[in-house]
Amino acid sequence: MIGDETPPGRLERVLLALPEGSVLRLVFVALLSVSLAIVFIDYRSMAERAAEEERTSRIEPMPLRPPRPGDQIRPYLPRAMPVGPDRGEPVLPGYDGPVEGEALAAPMRFFIGPNGEASAIGRIEFGTAEALRTFLATPEAAGVETLVMHSPGGSVADAIAMARDLRSQDIATRVPDDGYCASACPLVLAGGLTRRAGEGAWVGVHQVFAVSGSEPGLPSTVDRSIAEIQATTAECQSLLAEMGVDPALWIKAMQTPAASLYVLTPEELVAYRLVRPLPDGPQFIGPPAPTYPTFPPAPPAVEAAETAPTAGEAGEPAASEAVRQTGAPSAI
Repeated sequence: MIGDETPPGRLERVLLALPEGSVLRLVFVALLSVSLAIVFIDYRSMAERAAEEERTSRIEPMPLRPPRPGDQIRPYLPRAMPVGPDRGEPVLPGYDGPVEGEALAAPMRFFIGPNGEASAIGRIEFGTAEALRTFLATPEAAGVETLVMHSPGGSVADAIAMARDLRSQDIATRVPDDGYCASACPLVLAGGLTRRAGEGAWVGVHQVFAVSGSEPGLPSTVDRSIAEIQATTAECQSLLAEMGVDPALWIKAMQTPAASLYVLTPEELVAYRLVRPLPDGPQFIGPPAPTYPTFPPAPPAVEAAETAPTAGEAGEPAASEAVRQTGAPSAI
């Protein structure tokens, strides 16, 4: 019946009061707004990826303002070097080629220079440690006393091995004036018997990261486990302590994203002992990493129902058999 019809609710009355077609227009505007937002997000993501790819693949020098105390974070350049009005070109003993571009992006090469110096330029790739070992074993390198480095870094494992090889042969390290020593390169610098950094040299650190094959400087798409990252960080700090460098330096590395670089000031280089004009005494050499013993598995439990052997049954006293079964250690 007509009198039994339910009156419209508040929402229904509002919708009925709207002009014809208003709801469709509102839906259209909402869909258009969502579409524009998605396009904007996609565009921003593409721009960020393009900027990241440009940074990691760039080989031309990049103009960057010089770091100052409190303003030391700069983009990390895995294939290029920073330039500016206050920076010149580094001089590498025994090497007279370009110090940027392909020369810096290529795997590290070594050159014999005068006055007991040799130069190293390029990226630290997998196998660079073995290349350094082979280079130092040549007759021409027999008199090398200092390795001058200009490198954007690279493989941490190779850098650690290179540092230990340099220290074992009492070879000093040096970053030339206006040189570039970034990422894993400071680990090699730490291996020098004495360590120096020239005027205007950039020595910088950042977080350890995995690389995706042929794309140095680009974080791997496969997430590394926390345990693996911690182990690598511990290896870096252990090396610094072993070489007489303050391992607190690596706190700066852990606080700096992989795409950035924390450039150390001359005062910090000295304070952290990464620059050291004189050989360290034994009091500054950190202890070796601890080794943990392996224990044999516990012997099986003796059943209560078993009868203990009597003296002389196995050719030995019963007391000796009891000691053997309980696994008590012998005196050393």
